[in-house]
Amino acid sequence: MFKRFDDYYATIQRQAFFTIFEKSAHDKIVDGAVTDDISGVYRSTLNEQFNGSVDVAKEFDFEWALIPHIYHSPFYCYSYSFGNLLALAMFQRYKEEGTAFAKDYEAILAAGGSQNPQKLLEKHGIDISSSKSWDSGFDYIKQQLHMLKKHNV
Repeated sequence: MFKRFDDYYATIQRQAFFTIFEKSAHDKIVDGAVTDDISGVYRSTLNEQFNGSVDVAKEFDFEWALIPHIYHSPFYCYSYSFGNLLALAMFQRYKEEGTAFAKDYEAILAAGGSQNPQKLLEKHGIDISSSKSWDSGFDYIKQQLHMLKKHNV
């Protein structure tokens, strides 16, 4: 179960903060920022992410330069957070509706990349513009955390 929480962090929070960093970095680059400026943006993003719970070592300032997605597929990292939270939200729905959700789920998978994701998901009762859809994924994580606490882990 600990591995799951590590995965939730890595694919939801960390990837979302990479996207926040990329947005800020691109804004700075337009204004003429250089590498040290971008590293400052990255450090600031890390500090925001950990909210004072971790002392971010100076050595992490250039970590962003080691992340290939930032160069090869800019603004791709959001999709990890999107996909993981969507999967958790759909799992929650499956737990609530049982096999009644199976047809929707199969239709979503069968569509692959053939449709606009927002429109496809809306057809199957998932409104990604609503925080309620995303809260469902976070609720699943909270349930898992409560299970850990219940077992005094």
